[in-house]
Amino acid sequence: MSLHPPYEHPDWYDLHDTAWTAGSEREPEHYRETMLALPPLDHADHLVDVGAGTGKLAALIARSYPNLGRLTLIEPNAVKLARAETRLRELVPHARIESLPASLGEGQDLPASVGDYVTVGSVFMPTMLLRGETLADGLAWTRRGLADVLALLKPGGWLYAIETLAIAWEGGPLDGPVRRLQMREWLAELTSAGFEQVEVVYRFRDRVSVRGQRPFRRG
Repeated sequence: MSLHPPYEHPDWYDLHDTAWTAGSEREPEHYRETMLALPPLDHADHLVDVGAGTGKLAALIARSYPNLGRLTLIEPNAVKLARAETRLRELVPHARIESLPASLGEGQDLPASVGDYVTVGSVFMPTMLLRGETLADGLAWTRRGLADVLALLKPGGWLYAIETLAIAWEGGPLDGPVRRLQMREWLAELTSAGFEQVEVVYRFRDRVSVRGQRPFRRG
């Protein structure tokens, strides 16, 4: 019997990812609507998928844009990362694909100014909860992670992030237990991190997809 958390197993992860939020029947919709919000992708574009898991979101995008030129998968779980890379190499065999076993917000050596687009599928809120501690601790990690994402993007590049947020009456002080962020808090964190033109591109219940642009010039 495995002693590892079940979400670390790629098969269990594929079965249960997002099933506990808006529901399994709506899972494809979350990813599809985010993919539809993207501009056309072609051979000159570089997509970075952060928290790639087993590659479900990246695979959906690759199926839709098979001429995608470059793809970087970032995921701390080596088994999931290997599955994601195998899946994507089958879908876009002519693309330049790189895999990087790394986490956000941990001071790891991540590439800088490489991505035209960065996708993040359900990374920030689950990681905050899994790390535990206080809301202040969770926000400190979130800010480091958002700084990493901003640095991954080329000037003018876009972030597309899917998250499951707290409902409006969920709250708590900074020194209280960590929790998911409300919509206004999440949008405020993205703006404070340096993203411009932050907007919601899709929402169903607590499941939200937002985008934001790295400025062309840093002031």
